[in-house]
Amino acid sequence: MSRIRILPDILSNQIAAGEVVQRPVSVVKELVENAMDAGADRIIVEIENGGKTLIRVSDNGCGLSRDEAVLALERYATSKIYTKEDLFSISTFGFRGEALPSIASVSKFSFVSRTKDNATGTRVDMNGGKLSGVTDTGAPAGTMVEVRQLFFNTPARRKFLKSENTEAGHIADALAGLAMGNPGVGFRLVVNRRSVKSYPPGQTLFQRAQMVLGKEVADHLYEMQWPETGEGGDSALPGLCIRGVCANPGVTRSTANRIFLFVNQRLVYDRGLISAMFQGYRGRIMKGRYPVGAVCVALPCDQVDVNVHPTKREIKFITPGPVYQALSLAVANALSRGQKDKLSYARAFIPEKKEPPAPVRAALKSASPAGKISTPDLFEKAGALQAPPVYTYADHPSESLQVAESEVKSRNSVVETKKNIGAPQAVHENQVPDPGVAIPPSAPAPFQATRSGVRVIGQALNIYIVVEKDNHLILVDQHAAHERIVFEQLLNRYRHMDVQSQSLAVPEVLELSHKEALVLESIMADLAGLGIGVEPFGGTSFIIKAVPVLVEEKDVGPMVVEMVEKISHANGTGLQDDWLEDALATMACHRSVRGGQAMSLKEMTALVEQLFTCENPMHCPHGRPVFVSFDARTLEKLFKRLV
Repeated sequence: MSRIRILPDILSNQIAAGEVVQRPVSVVKELVENAMDAGADRIIVEIENGGKTLIRVSDNGCGLSRDEAVLALERYATSKIYTKEDLFSISTFGFRGEALPSIASVSKFSFVSRTKDNATGTRVDMNGGKLSGVTDTGAPAGTMVEVRQLFFNTPARRKFLKSENTEAGHIADALAGLAMGNPGVGFRLVVNRRSVKSYPPGQTLFQRAQMVLGKEVADHLYEMQWPETGEGGDSALPGLCIRGVCANPGVTRSTANRIFLFVNQRLVYDRGLISAMFQGYRGRIMKGRYPVGAVCVALPCDQVDVNVHPTKREIKFITPGPVYQALSLAVANALSRGQKDKLSYARAFIPEKKEPPAPVRAALKSASPAGKISTPDLFEKAGALQAPPVYTYADHPSESLQVAESEVKSRNSVVETKKNIGAPQAVHENQVPDPGVAIPPSAPAPFQATRSGVRVIGQALNIYIVVEKDNHLILVDQHAAHERIVFEQLLNRYRHMDVQSQSLAVPEVLELSHKEALVLESIMADLAGLGIGVEPFGGTSFIIKAVPVLVEEKDVGPMVVEMVEKISHANGTGLQDDWLEDALATMACHRSVRGGQAMSLKEMTALVEQLFTCENPMHCPHGRPVFVSFDARTLEKLFKRLV
């Protein structure tokens, strides 16, 4: 066995660099955070070859004197902390004193800095961790750090770097995250001597979020804060403040990479904060989708531990419960305020048509001699020359308002529209209208507006209810709408009164697996509170003896099995109220009208009326949108009346 020896400084610095400097984006992050700690409000990041050839970070911060500039490159030299008490109350981005010596040990490094009080600046040059020169130089107030030939002396690490575009993309994303959490600071990114990103200083968080998150999200953002204006903070954690932005649930991503989390302005990753954000979106977002937004948590520095990992990305809250609860409330309140304008809120669920890039447009233009695809060819390829679909409406839309109310109540016949050449004139109950005759201009509208100003037009594909309201065309998913109505009825009964149940004439027997049987045994008392009577029947068998009044008997067995499977897959995690709401959502789904089911005009009108009286009419209990809204401008764009 070899004898124990102390490692040389260069080797120990390279080992430390393996933790701190993983790729070019790590260098940019450390240098930008140092610049912000120095009080800079303008920071310029320049890279070449994805940061592998050059990384240059310039700032207008306080700068360093000659002695401080030399000392800053020593390992564990820092101006951030002095005592062990400081370690548990860190208010700066950096504090370890490892970043600069670690970066210098794996690159050709130069450092130029000048304070406002000094007439000249100081330049420090290092090569692979070895000091090669300290000279005076002319420089503006602030600091400029150049990192050239990153990992030139550790070829194994350099070999595993990705392509130039990949590394540049990581740097752009990291800078966008730092810019999001520090809207008062100006940032500029220069890639291969070309400016690609610029965030001006002095912005608000909302303005910065609109720039970082992009045009698609900018029009669908809601500001959130906790405590709300005029309210006090949580007594369990004084000093806690949360602000940020969250996007409309219609704007989602398949990953969590567009959720920006900041704690005391530090960009972090915390599973608890993400879960709390999901809790705020509960019932508004579909499973498997991730929201978009930015969360800035401010709390006393002694209530959070950032000394968890060398990258300082992971943190630990001393008392996480109040933080997570406050965040979920802030998100839920922001979305509730956004839902007050229902029609604008619903427009976010309509995907925007994006123009293809210029090269694609050019390729399409050259695809045919005339510069475009001929209309007949296009329709033949799409199969559009087939007969158009026939839409079935209950209570024909052309019925006159002069028809006696008694006749309307007794009418059950369904009239199928075969053609749609203009609006048909008023007809009697059993008379098929002539599609070639239009209603005179003085004829009354075919439908009256309801009390809420909703005008039901008809049913499309036996799935969607077509509605007009406040100069908007609305398509309502009839199943999702009825599911929301029934869910809120069940939830209200569960919270405020005893649930009415009925005994089954023929009890239903369930055969479950051993794991599912254990789960069902643990929740039988809670199911009884929902009106579902379940008893053991020997082994892994159970018998269902009673069901809620609002649930059809034939759906009870599959409904209970679905509840058990959801809890089983979650391994028993989650709050009790969460799975109880899931159970109610499952009950509502099994009770609701199905897609493809024909409805009368009276039924559709009653359904829409009830929907708009719900607490949350925008989403079904599983997070799907209930309706989408088209304003006049959107429709005019679709029909090319506006270009």
